[in-house]
Order: sequence, then C-alpha cells, then structure tokens
Amino acid sequence: MINTFFDFCSGIGGGRLGLEQCGLRCVGHSDTSRLADRTYILMHQTEDKNFGNLKKLGKENLPDFDVLIAGFPCQTFSVIGRQEGFSDDRGQIIFHLSRIIKEKSPKVFILENVKGLVTHDNGKTIKTIINELTNCGYTTSYRVLTSLDYGVPQMRQRVYFVGFRTDLNFDFSKFEWPPKIIKPNLMDFLIDDNLATPERLEILHYYLNNPTNNGKYSVADITQMEGKIIDTRMSDLRIYDGKCPTLRAQRDGILYVKNNTIFQLTGFEALLLQGFPKEYAMRVKNFVKDRHLLMQAGNAMTVNVIKAIGTSILEFIKKQGGNNNG
Repeated sequence: MINTFFDFCSGIGGGRLGLEQCGLRCVGHSDTSRLADRTYILMHQTEDKNFGNLKKLGKENLPDFDVLIAGFPCQTFSVIGRQEGFSDDRGQIIFHLSRIIKEKSPKVFILENVKGLVTHDNGKTIKTIINELTNCGYTTSYRVLTSLDYGVPQMRQRVYFVGFRTDLNFDFSKFEWPPKIIKPNLMDFLIDDNLATPERLEILHYYLNNPTNNGKYSVADITQMEGKIIDTRMSDLRIYDGKCPTLRAQRDGILYVKNNTIFQLTGFEALLLQGFPKEYAMRVKNFVKDRHLLMQAGNAMTVNVIKAIGTSILEFIKKQGGNNNG
C-alpha cells in the first residue's frame, strides 16, 4: 500500500535512510541548506532533485508519494531556545507542511520535533498542530521517544507524529509504537581516536576551575574516567557513563576518555551515534569539514528511530488488511 516517500526538511537524510531501510523509495527531497544538501548527496550517492524551499512548493510542482516525512525546524520550540513558537518564521513551517499534506494527500506522514514542543505554551502549541492535521483529513498520534531505546547510545528525546489519512478507515487505536531494544556499547561508536586539541583541553580546564566545578575534578581525575563522556555547557560540567548526551547543532564539543586519554568527538562519530552506518559516514568523513558534520549530525533525525517507526507503520497496515503492492 505504501512504496514511496518524500523527504522534507531533509537535512542530511536520517529520515530518508530509516525509511529506505524499511524498503521504501525516495522520490525527492527538500532543504534550503546548501551545506547539508552537499552532505546528503555525498552520503546517499543520489542525484535526486532537491526541490528547495518547501514554502514555495505545492501540488503542481511535487511528485506523488505515499509517505511524507519531515523533521521540521525545532529551534523555536526547544527548551534551550527562546521558545518563540509560531511567532518565529521557522515555527510557521508546520503550517506549510500541513498545506502540502492537504494538497498531496499522502497515505501516511511522519513528523519529528524536539520534546519541548509537547509542553510549549502550556500544551496549546501541540493541540494547534494536532487540530491542523485533523482538519487536513488525518488521524494523528504522537509520542516522545528516546534514541537510547532504539539501537544507539544517545540520550536524544524527540516527539514523533504519525498520521494516517482518515479515508483509509484504519483502526488507529491498534497502532503500536515500536518496542524498545537493548542499548549497545557506547565505545563501539567512539572509534575515530581524535585527540582533544590543546584549545579544547583549555576549555575543559576552564570548566574544571570555574566557581561551579572548582575542586571537584582535575584533568588527571578525568583521564581515569574510562569510557565516560565529558560534556561542558553554560557553566556546567556533566559526566555520562555508557551514553552520550543529545547531539545538537550548537555545542562546544564533547570529550570522552579511552585508554586514559582524552579524545574529542568527531563528526564521523556523531553520525554513527545518529544511526548512520560506517559505510555512509565514511563517504563524507574526508570531504566535509568536521565542524559541519557535527552541526549536521546534531540537526539530523536518528536513523534507527525512523526505521523502527517505519516498521511499525508497515506492520500496522498489514494487520489492517493493507499491502505494499500499490
């Protein structure tokens, strides 16, 4: 019943790869970032057309597709941002997506955003979004999932929306969100062995000696924290065991300890932590600047989570009597 999808707000294609791993075929993507699109093309080895700014797209200039997927801009809803919501131009993207959904009538959609969207404006924002999607003719459910539960050791919490066109007459009450799986070993992902730069160690030294952390740890103490992640933000120093904090586009850098040595997280490792296979990450490792990869990975959807959601959708359709033959 579903075979194709369109990748909106595509970034570097985490959503694309997740759905491709479910056996679906991409018919196009849309993103306004030139740098992200270059990485997308290199990583997925595709000549698919980038349709550009989705605000300018509609029924007349888009191909048909069965599934719409989009990780729409999240800065305006994030708890670490200003939380301006719909008053920010980026917060308006959801309404352009709903317009496209109404015009193109895909059978299914998958949307992703930050966890903070659920509580933004005392819950009014998410109610507005659900009402908008309902008015487009879709039955929608949402759930906050963490990437940590789906095959990557990253504490990435995101809200995911799944909607089915109401005229398909599915019993949506029987839709099951994907089950959790065992968390893998963090050190299997930290394999680039990129020594922390003197500049980054200087930043660490600053955090160790600021008023918040002074006297808690020395650099020598840190080097004994085998397998730990060291994260600095604001005035805070955080230490994680067996898991990585949420990757973000804007971050000072994440450190980790291996063999009593302090290493610095690379873009290659960030891609692995987002579920991109090594084969894909290697295609861009030496062709895209590391700082760009770190930012792009921070903005990406986790491949594993999208694959899990896609699998749940396919299983649900099968149980409802649908198939993937057209």
